[in-house]
Formats: sequence, C-alpha cells, structure tokens
Amino acid sequence: MKNINFSIVTYLVGEDFKVVRDVQKEISEITGSKKCLVDWLPHITIGDGIIVSGDNLKKVEKQLEVFANEQKSIKAKIKGFGGVDNWKGAVEGKVTPYVIWFDVEVSKDLLDLFNRLKETITSEAETWLPRTTNYVPHVTIAFSDLNKEGYEKGLAYLKNKSLEREFEISHASLVECYSEGNMTSVEYKKFYFK
Repeated sequence: MKNINFSIVTYLVGEDFKVVRDVQKEISEITGSKKCLVDWLPHITIGDGIIVSGDNLKKVEKQLEVFANEQKSIKAKIKGFGGVDNWKGAVEGKVTPYVIWFDVEVSKDLLDLFNRLKETITSEAETWLPRTTNYVPHVTIAFSDLNKEGYEKGLAYLKNKSLEREFEISHASLVECYSEGNMTSVEYKKFYFK
C-alpha cells in the first residue's frame, strides 16, 4: 500500500475560528496570499508530520485513540504575531519560504502534549517535513504562495495590531497532506481528548 503524509493538528472552532479567519482574510487582501483561505482550516500543529504506510494506518489510529483517552483538553494562548522568511518546508517553485503566523505561547501543558505525542507516536515514524527540534507553536495566517513583498507588507500591517486569545486544544486530528509541493490537507480522522 502507498505511503500517506499526515500532520497532527488541533482545529480552532467557533469564535476562535472566526477571529483567525478574519485576520487571514485581511492579510490575504494585503499580501495576495490565498493558500490558507483556500486549502487550510485554522489550526495549531501539535505533532510532527509523519509518513504512514497503508499497512500501518490502523496501528497509528489505535495509538492516537489510546493517546486521546489519556490526554485532557488544555488551554493555549495566541499572543501576538510572528513569521519567518526561511521556512524549512519550502519547495523551489512550489512553496515559498515565507510564513506569517499568530504566535502561541509555549506553556508547560502545550509542550507536554507535543512531547508526549513525540514519545508515543511520532518518534516511531519517518517525517515528511524536517523533524521538529525546537517546537514553535503557531497558527498560520499566510504561507506557500506568500512572496517576499507580501511577507514584508503583512508583517508591517500586523506590527500595529495586538491580539491575545485563549483557545482550547480538545482533540488531535490526523490530517492527510498531499505533498510537500502541494501543501493541501484534508482531515482523515479526529481523536477527542477525555
């Protein structure tokens, strides 16, 4: 069976989704970047992107079910904005190295969640993006089709904005990502925490 690229994320919902989506729309107007609006739903990545063979998919699902049954929902906090102009997931001619995001505070609970996922699931798998060595939690606002000029305009606009918002991480979603050069994703299965 073929290999599948998965990300492990938590989707924002309700008012949290709306607040993030509204900023994504504003930044899209300013930068011309549309990828987040067209192909992604607002989310925070909580685990490394893993490659799963079709033969091992049921095993990974079972691991995530066990993990979710042992994990409590936690709070996370958006606090400000950030970005990079040298993203390691860039693919020449397909995915630019520019990313703008909402910063998410690295709390003990959030770091514990990421590390537990790594210890129990993601460390056993190959990754389709470079393995995370320094966890930088964030909610992406613009990427992939974001060019240098748009990146600079977007950051300049956000420099005068402030946003603090607490949201809940209540699940882990296994999200199929179609390729490094495509970066389109579709939720495969959601695992709710107890």
